[in-house]
Amino acid sequence: MTHAYSVQQKPDAQFLAQANSINSQCHQHQTDWGIDGNRLADYDHWLDNANSAYALNNDKVTKTAITSANKKAAFGELKHFQGPFIDYLEVNTKVPDAALEAMGLRSREHHAHQPLPRPDKPPVISVVKLHDELTVYAAQPEHDQPTAGVAPTRYHAFMIRIRMEGEDKYQTVVSTRLHHTLFFERTDEGKRLYLSAAWVNPRLEAGPWCEEISEIIG
Repeated sequence: MTHAYSVQQKPDAQFLAQANSINSQCHQHQTDWGIDGNRLADYDHWLDNANSAYALNNDKVTKTAITSANKKAAFGELKHFQGPFIDYLEVNTKVPDAALEAMGLRSREHHAHQPLPRPDKPPVISVVKLHDELTVYAAQPEHDQPTAGVAPTRYHAFMIRIRMEGEDKYQTVVSTRLHHTLFFERTDEGKRLYLSAAWVNPRLEAGPWCEEISEIIG
C-alpha cells in the first residue's frame, strides 16, 4: 500500500522562499546593481507583512479564519508589487543573467537551439532537517570535494527520487533551484526515508543517480 505523503513544496512556502531570496540578493547587491532604494524599501514592507502573516497562519496555535484571511491579503499585496519589481530587475542590465537565473527568474540569454545532452555525472546531495521538513541540497564535486551551490553549466535542474521505508515504489520531484524542501505529516516522524538525485537537462532526461542516502524524519 502506497503511503500518502507530500514531496512537493507547499505553493505558499515556495513563493515566499523565492521572494525572500530575491529580496536578500537585491540588498546584497544593491550598489552594484543600482537598485532604487525606495523600490527596495517597498519590497521590504510587503515582504515583512507576508512573512508575518504566513508565520501566524502556519502555527497551529495561532491559526484562525482571521489569520488565514490576513495571509491571503498579504500574499496578494506582495504578488501585486513583485510582478513589476521582477520586470524592473529583468530590464536592468546591471543585474547579470546568472543572477536572474539564480533567483529563479527569466534569463535574457537566448541559448542555441542545439539540445543539451543528458548529464554525465551525478550530483552530491546533503540534507538539512527541521521538524517535519527536510531540505535536500544538490552540488557538484570539484577536485573530489563537494562544491555547495554549484550546478553543472547550463543543466536545467535536479531530480530527487524518494522512497519511504517499507515501500517499493519511488516518487520523484524536479527542482530548478539547487535545493528543495519536502514536507511530511507529524505521523511520519521517526520513519526512515531513502533518497537519491540526478541532474536533468531541459528535456528532463536524467543523468546518473548519486548513491542513495537515508534520513530519519523529524
